[in-house]
Amino acid sequence: MSSCEIFPLISKLSAEGKRFAIVSIYKGNRLERTLVADGRVLLGSLDKELIELSLQALEKGQVIQREIGNTKVVIEPIEPRPAIIVVGSGIIAKFIAKLAVDMGYYVGVVGSGDVKEEDFAGVYAISNDLNILEQMVSEDSIVIVANEGGKPYDIDALYIAMKKKARFVGLLASQKRAALMIALLMKRGIPLDEIKKRLHSPLGLDIGSKTAEEIALSILSEVVLELRGGSGKRLQEVKNPYLLLDDALAGKIEDKCMFVPKSMSEQ
Repeated sequence: MSSCEIFPLISKLSAEGKRFAIVSIYKGNRLERTLVADGRVLLGSLDKELIELSLQALEKGQVIQREIGNTKVVIEPIEPRPAIIVVGSGIIAKFIAKLAVDMGYYVGVVGSGDVKEEDFAGVYAISNDLNILEQMVSEDSIVIVANEGGKPYDIDALYIAMKKKARFVGLLASQKRAALMIALLMKRGIPLDEIKKRLHSPLGLDIGSKTAEEIALSILSEVVLELRGGSGKRLQEVKNPYLLLDDALAGKIEDKCMFVPKSMSEQ
């Protein structure tokens, strides 16, 4: 199975909070991948030895590599993490993908003959065939269509994502273009209630972003808000320190913090 073909399963397992193993089999210049979760092979087939090695990798939390004749096998245990499909090839799409990869997310990039592999280092899957979205998108998917100025295939990507009922469909657009895309989706038979439920456009949180990097940050901030269920307010409003100022002045608060953040790649 290709990376694009197994991407929906990665999204589903991650959304369910399940650990799984990615088994990569290198046969010369050919690469095949499959997944093992819940003690069984979810796609394709593996012999008994590789299934047992996959279960060992999951149990120990360690990557296992084997050379079997002319075949190299790499089994990687994976903790659940968000998966994002970026549709587009422009500078903002590049920074969305880069930042999402740095955040530890699984990232797939799809275009229509305009995506260059060297522009998207570290992403899990790349395709220049827009039709692959039919396989990649599921109800657990986060799809971000990010072509500054827009491209003719944007509406097709949006239609596929909406038809497949992706949980989050984002479109980089101005207010006018967002309205136009909504109208076009309605003309293609997508109900307005469904559009309001799933489509986020104009996309991103209002943080005053100007540069491509800042816009990417704004967009992924809205994605995190969707995933984690935050309020979108400033933390100082949510956790007002002045409410505890009297206790601090009275010496009732110690200078210690039990919160130790971890990178998603360390989980």
